[in-house]
Amino acid sequence: MKKSIAFIFTVICIAVCAGTQAQEAQKFAYISSDSVLVAMPEYQTQMKIYESYVKQLQGQLEAKQKELQQKFTDYQQNGTNWIPEVLAEKEKEINGLDKSIKEFAQSSQTTMSNKQQELMMPLLEKVQKTIDLVAKENNFDFVLQNQAFLYSAEKYDITQMVIEKLNQ
Repeated sequence: MKKSIAFIFTVICIAVCAGTQAQEAQKFAYISSDSVLVAMPEYQTQMKIYESYVKQLQGQLEAKQKELQQKFTDYQQNGTNWIPEVLAEKEKEINGLDKSIKEFAQSSQTTMSNKQQELMMPLLEKVQKTIDLVAKENNFDFVLQNQAFLYSAEKYDITQMVIEKLNQ
C-alpha cells in the first residue's frame, strides 16, 4: 500500500512537472533513506538502546508467564485437596493473571513502537536536514525515495552524497 501511494505520488509529481512550461529543466534525484540511516553511527547506538528496552519488556513478560505457569501447576497438583471456595479463588487468580499478561503483551507492542519512534526521530530529522542541504547545494528540485521507482539510473542516486555529508 505504501509503495502504491509513493508510486502514485511520484507519477503525479512528474506529471505536474512535465506540464509546467518552465524554461529550465527540473532536476530530480533519489535516495535510499534507509541506507543513509543504517550508515549513521548514531543508528547503531539507538538500536542498542531499543534492543535493551525490548529485552527488558520481554523479561517482564517472561516473569509474568513463569508466575502463571507456577500457579497453574500448583492448581493442577493441589486442586483436588482444596475446598471449592479456595479452588474458585485460585481459578479467578489464574484467569486474572492470564488477562494481565495478555494486556501487558498488547501494551508492550505499543510501548516498543513509541520507544522506537522516540529514538529514531532525531536521526530521521538529521537525515532530512542533510538531504535538504545536499539538494540545495546540487540544485535538485525534487528528491524522492528510491522505493517509488521500478527503475532508476544510478546517476540520480544521491544516497552516497548524503552519507558523506553526514560524516563531515
